[in-house]
Amino acid sequence: MVALSTTEAEYIAAVEAGKEIIWMRQFMGELGYPPSTSSTLLMDNQSAISVSKNPEHHGRMKHLDMRYFWLRRAVSKGILTPVYVATEEQAADALTKALRPQLLHKCCSLMGLVR
Repeated sequence: MVALSTTEAEYIAAVEAGKEIIWMRQFMGELGYPPSTSSTLLMDNQSAISVSKNPEHHGRMKHLDMRYFWLRRAVSKGILTPVYVATEEQAADALTKALRPQLLHKCCSLMGLVR
């Protein structure tokens, strides 16, 4: 799918991450460890977080396929809680971007790859 904005791209990525979280919650439940609280969905785009929390905040997102809007229901039901992560704290950037050596070292530390 081609996203028309950064918000769309981040929202679609959040939907995919949310699906993985839901699968893990169900899997842990089958193992006898049902989740007792909502699961945290870390996102670095505040606009995408706003879209996931507020059904009326859809303006330019209404053209998206309906399958992407289940994230709003999961958030409203308390299954997922979107939380903002500052760009400087985004460990996954080491896997997706070219970074300065200092920032790469910090991301590797956040992932537990550096002592």
